[in-house]
Amino acid sequence: MAGLSPSRVALFALFCLVALSGCKDPEKEKALADAEAAKTALAQVRMELEAVKATLDATQKEKDGLKTDVGALSASLENLKTQLAAVAEVRDKLQAAAEQVTTLRDQLTQLAQDKDSALAKAASAQNMVEKLKSELQGQIQKVTSLQEQNNKLQQAIEELKKLGNAIKIPDVTAP
Repeated sequence: MAGLSPSRVALFALFCLVALSGCKDPEKEKALADAEAAKTALAQVRMELEAVKATLDATQKEKDGLKTDVGALSASLENLKTQLAAVAEVRDKLQAAAEQVTTLRDQLTQLAQDKDSALAKAASAQNMVEKLKSELQGQIQKVTSLQEQNNKLQQAIEELKKLGNAIKIPDVTAP
């Protein structure tokens, strides 16, 4: 009887009452009992129908709640996609900055090496200057010494000239 609609059960019960109303008492009682059973079945079907309606309402509410949840999740997903795009952009900028830092670090390392090389060359040049100064001092001393010797020789030549002028050498002619 669960497949019968409430109106059909009621019609069946009414039909039983009308059809069996002229019957004998046992048949009447049986018809009344059948009608009573039909009423009970109808009440049962109505209760089941109400339960199904209540379940349907609850299911509809759940469906509406799930739709709301899906909408919220969709909005949250869109928000997360936006945040992910922003994070990816920041990551790209940080990666570019890291590459720039690496390039600057390499340049700094090269500059430090160039500086060290220049300092080494400057120290070498300073040592060469000191060596050349020392050699120049030695050369100046030699030149000064040679100048003094030259002066003494000039004086000696001058004295010899004076002596040579003072002494007259006879002219000797060859035979």
